[in-house]
Amino acid sequence: MTTVSLNENQQKAVQYIDGDLLIIAGAGTGKTAVITQRILYLIKKCNVKPSEILALTFTEKAAAEMQERIDKEMEYGYEEPRISTFHSFCDGILREEGYNMGLDGGYSLMTTAQSYIFLRKFYHDLPLDTLKPRGQVTKTLNDILKHFSRLQDEDVSPEDYIKFAKTLPKNTEEQKADFQKYKELSETYKMYSELKMQESKVDFGDLIILTLKLFRERQNVLEKYRKKFKYILVDEFQDTNYTQNVLVNILTLGLDESKKKEVNEKKKGTKKIRPLLTVVGDDDQAIYKFRGAAISNILQFKETYPDAMEVVLTENYRSRQEILDASHALISKNNPNRLEVTEKIDKRLIAKGVFENDENIVNLIAAGNESGEAEQVADEIAKLTGSGEYAKPVEGSEVFDEKGQSSFVKGDGGKQPLRFSDIAILIRANSHAEPFVQALRGMGIPYKLGGSRGLYSRPEIQNLIAFLKVLVDYSDEIAMYKLLAMSVWKLTPREYMDINRLAREERLTLFEELEKLWNIKLGQEEKIPLDEIEDIENPIIEKIFNADSIAGVTNLLTILQSSILKVKDNRPMTEILYEFVKSSGYLDSFVSEESADGLFAVSNIQKFFESIKKYEKDNPDSNIYEYVDFIEYCIEVGESPVVDQSELEDFNAVNILTVHGSKGLEFPAVFLVNLVAQRFPSRNMSDSIPMPEDLIKEMLDKKMSQEEAHIQEERRLFYVGATRAKEKLYLSAASFYGDAKTKKKPSVFLYEILDRDVAEEFNFEKGKVSIDGYEGQENTSIIPKEVKIELMKNFSYSQLDTYELCPRKYEYAYVLRVPQKPNASLSFGTTVHNTLKDFYTLLKTSKEGIEGIVSEPTLEELLKLYNKNWVRAGYDNTKHENMKKEQGEKMLKRYFERIYSNDETPLDLEESFVMHLGESTFAGKIDRIDLIQEDNGVKQVCIVDYKTGKVKKEADIKKDLQLPLYAIFVEEKLGYKVVSAQYIFLEEGVKIEADISQKRREKAKERMVEIIENIKARDFHAEPDMFKCGMCDYRTVCEFAKT
Repeated sequence: MTTVSLNENQQKAVQYIDGDLLIIAGAGTGKTAVITQRILYLIKKCNVKPSEILALTFTEKAAAEMQERIDKEMEYGYEEPRISTFHSFCDGILREEGYNMGLDGGYSLMTTAQSYIFLRKFYHDLPLDTLKPRGQVTKTLNDILKHFSRLQDEDVSPEDYIKFAKTLPKNTEEQKADFQKYKELSETYKMYSELKMQESKVDFGDLIILTLKLFRERQNVLEKYRKKFKYILVDEFQDTNYTQNVLVNILTLGLDESKKKEVNEKKKGTKKIRPLLTVVGDDDQAIYKFRGAAISNILQFKETYPDAMEVVLTENYRSRQEILDASHALISKNNPNRLEVTEKIDKRLIAKGVFENDENIVNLIAAGNESGEAEQVADEIAKLTGSGEYAKPVEGSEVFDEKGQSSFVKGDGGKQPLRFSDIAILIRANSHAEPFVQALRGMGIPYKLGGSRGLYSRPEIQNLIAFLKVLVDYSDEIAMYKLLAMSVWKLTPREYMDINRLAREERLTLFEELEKLWNIKLGQEEKIPLDEIEDIENPIIEKIFNADSIAGVTNLLTILQSSILKVKDNRPMTEILYEFVKSSGYLDSFVSEESADGLFAVSNIQKFFESIKKYEKDNPDSNIYEYVDFIEYCIEVGESPVVDQSELEDFNAVNILTVHGSKGLEFPAVFLVNLVAQRFPSRNMSDSIPMPEDLIKEMLDKKMSQEEAHIQEERRLFYVGATRAKEKLYLSAASFYGDAKTKKKPSVFLYEILDRDVAEEFNFEKGKVSIDGYEGQENTSIIPKEVKIELMKNFSYSQLDTYELCPRKYEYAYVLRVPQKPNASLSFGTTVHNTLKDFYTLLKTSKEGIEGIVSEPTLEELLKLYNKNWVRAGYDNTKHENMKKEQGEKMLKRYFERIYSNDETPLDLEESFVMHLGESTFAGKIDRIDLIQEDNGVKQVCIVDYKTGKVKKEADIKKDLQLPLYAIFVEEKLGYKVVSAQYIFLEEGVKIEADISQKRREKAKERMVEIIENIKARDFHAEPDMFKCGMCDYRTVCEFAKT
C-alpha cells in the first residue's frame, strides 16, 4: 500500500471500523482521497474482501475515477469492490432479480427522450381531460413526465397517488379543480407504469423505486444483498434524494423506519450484525434540490444513526484563508439549517497552504452594463496571465495523487504566471456566457465552454442531421437550406440566394430546383451523368454559379444520388454517413484546421457515429426514417449525448462553465460573474405541475417559505463557486443587463461575502450600449456579413413580434426567407380566424338589413363555417387532426355561449392598413372593429384581436405592441375614436383589456421605430432561451438554439 500522508482527522476517517461513520468533508479537504484510502484500508489492513464493499457515487465519472485510484494501489487481477452509481447498482439488481416481481430482466432502459416518445405514443389514450394539451403537446407531456419523476424521487407509487387524490376536498371551485387535476395525474401515472411493465420498459426513476418495491415484497432478496456487503460507502451524501436515502437505510438497517428497529434491538440486546455505513458529504455544498436532492438526509443522519462516529475535515489544501473566511461568513447566513449548528461543530476551514503576501485576494468588479463587466473581466484575465504566483503547500501535506489539490507550484518551487486554463469564469446559467465569450474573443484570449452541452446542438452535427433529413424527406426546406449552406460546396451567399429565388418563382423545393438545373432525377435511375456536367449547356447554371460552386453542387448531387440508393437498399446509416463526410471533404475540412476547434469538431463527429451505432444495435430492425424521427424527438425534449470542450487535452484556454458544472473542480483564479438580483440568486422557478406538499417526505422546516428555501440553496451554490478559487476570487456585477431600463440591485450575496455595503460602488446610469461587440464568430450568420442581402422595407406586427422574440429568428424568416413547415397551431389559428370572420360577416349583414339575411347567425351556422374553413395541413396524423377539430368545436361552442352577443355591432372585419414611416411602411390587419356608440358624429369603437394560444401573462400583455399600434391607425386613418381594445383568448374563453392609453401608444410607436432601425442596422443577434428555442422551427438550423 503506497504511503500517503494523512492529517489526524483524515486518518480517523480512514481507520474507523467499529460502526457507522459520518464524514463531514468541507471544500478542498481531500474527500475523494479519504474515501479511496478507506476502501484500501479495509481491504489491505482489515482483510475485508473487495466483494464485501459497496461504494455508491452520483456520476459514472466519479465511480470510474475512484476505481482507477484503487486499481493503481492493488495487485493486477484482484477482485474489485462494487463501485457504481445508485442507478447502475439498482439496474444490476433488477436485471438479476426482477423476475421475482414479474419484471423481465431484459427490459429496455429508457432515456428521457425515449420515455417521452413512449408516452406520446399513447397520448390519445391517456386519461387526461382538463390537462389534455391543447397545442403544446411536447411541453405538457414533458411537464407530466417531470412530475412523475418527482413522485418517484419521493417514493410515491401509483397506488399511493390515487389514494391521495381520493382524499382531496371538493368544497370550493378551486378544490374541485385540484381534485380533477390530481385525479387525472394519478390515473395517468398508473397507466404509464402499467404500460411500461407490459412492454418491458423501465425509466431511470423506476430503477430505484422498483428496487425498493422488490426488497419490500421479497425479503429474501433484500437479505441476500445485506449479507453480501459488510461495508457500504456513499459519496456526496448531501445530494441524495429521498428514495436513495431509503435504499441506503434498507440495505443497512433492513426497513424504512430504521431508527425504531435499531433502538428496539439495542434495548433487547439482540442487535444483529449488519452492513456498516459510511457517508461522506458537506451540507454546505448541497446544490441539487432542483433534481430532487434532499438536504435533510445529511442534516438528520444522526437521528437515524445516533451512534455513528462523526469526523469533521476542515484542513483545506486548496484556498487562501481570506477566501475561506469570506465564504464561511456567507454560508453562515443559512443558520440554523446547517450541521455546524445542529451538531454543534466547528466547520470553519483552515488553509494549509503557504502563500505569498497579497492584499487583493477577494476582489469586486463593478460595471455599468454587462458588456462593460465582461470587458473588465477579460482585462483582468490578460493581466493575470502575464504575471502571478502559485501557493506553496505545507511540507508533508501531500494526500492526493498526481491530480492532487496541493500542486500550487512548478516542480522547482519557483514562480510562474497563470496559464489561461488556470482561470475559470463561473456563470449561473449557460445563457449568460455570450458577453464573456465576445470579450475574450475581442482580446484574443482562448476560451472553452465547459460542462455538459448537447451533441445535437453542435453546428458540425446539425449539418449531418440535415443531410439525413434530406434523405428522408427532400421537401424539408430547412434541412436542405442547412445542407446547401455548408462551406464544402463552395456556394457563395449570392448563389444560394439566386437558387432560393428561382425555387420560389417556380414553386419548387430547393432539391427540385437543383434537379431541374442539372436536368436529373435523383434516386430514379441507377446512374446519372453527373460526370458529364461540363457538356451540359445551361445558361442559367453558367449565370448563377462559378466553376468552384458548380463542382461543389455536382459533388453534392452525386453524394445524394448514391445515398438515396443506399437508403433504398436499407444500408446501415453509419455507412451512408461515412460516405458523406469523406466524399464531401467535410471531415477533412476540420482535420486540416489543426486547431483545438477542429479537433473538437472531429471528436464530436466521432461521438455522433458512435451514438448511431448504439441506436442501430439497440434497434436492429429500425431504419433511417425511424432514426430521424428519434433525433427530432430528442431535440424536441432537449436530450442529447453530452460534449465537453474541456475534454480536449492540453487545450490552454480560459474555462467558462456554470457554477453547478464547477463542482469538484478548482482553479487558481475564479471569476464569479453576473452577481445581481434575479441572476444570482436566480428567480425561484416552480414546477409547472407542483408536487403536493402532503406527498413530499423531505420537509426540513415546514415553516420556511419556498422563497427562503430557494435563497438558501442559491447561497450554497454561491459558496461552492467561491470555494473553487485557490488564490484569487473575483466577484463581478453590472447595473444594467440587456435592454432592461431598470437598474439591477447587487446580489445580497455580495454584501454577505464582502461584509460591506456595495451599493455605492454601482452608481452607474443607463447609457447606450454598443452592439458592435456581438458580431464575433460565435454569433454570426451562416451567410457571411460582407454580403448585404437586401432588406424588406415593409413591416408587419408579426415581423415586429418575431424580432422581439429573437432577432436571429427574424433573419431566418424574413431576410434569408427560409421556408417554415406547416404546423398544426398555424393551421388551427387560420381556421378559427377565417371562421369568425365569416360568422361576423353574417352578423354584420343581418344588422345592415341586407336582402336575404333574415336573422342573426346561429351556433349551427358557426360550426358549419368552421368545417368549411378547416385547414388540414400540419397535424401529426388523422387521429391528431380529428382530436384537434373536436377541441375546436367545443371551443367555438363555449365562445358562442359565453362571449358572443348579438348586441355586438361589427363595423369592420379583417381591416387591412398601411402606415408610412419614412422609407418604411408598417402594415397590419385588424380582426374586428366593433361600434360602441356614436358621439357627435364620431364613432367610438372597440378593437378586437383573437388569440388561439394560451392566455398571456399580464406583464406580457402590458408590453404587447399590437393593439396600441392598431389604435393609432384606427384613429388616424379611419377617423374612429378607440375607447377600448380587447384580446380574446379563445382556448380559455377569456377577454383581456389592452392598455391603449396615449402614453402606451407613444411607447409602442417608439419601440416599433426602434425595432425597424435595428433591422436596418442588421442587428440579428440570437437571444436563445430554452422555451423559445424549443418552439422555433429554426432550432435545427440555428447554432445558438437551446433545447
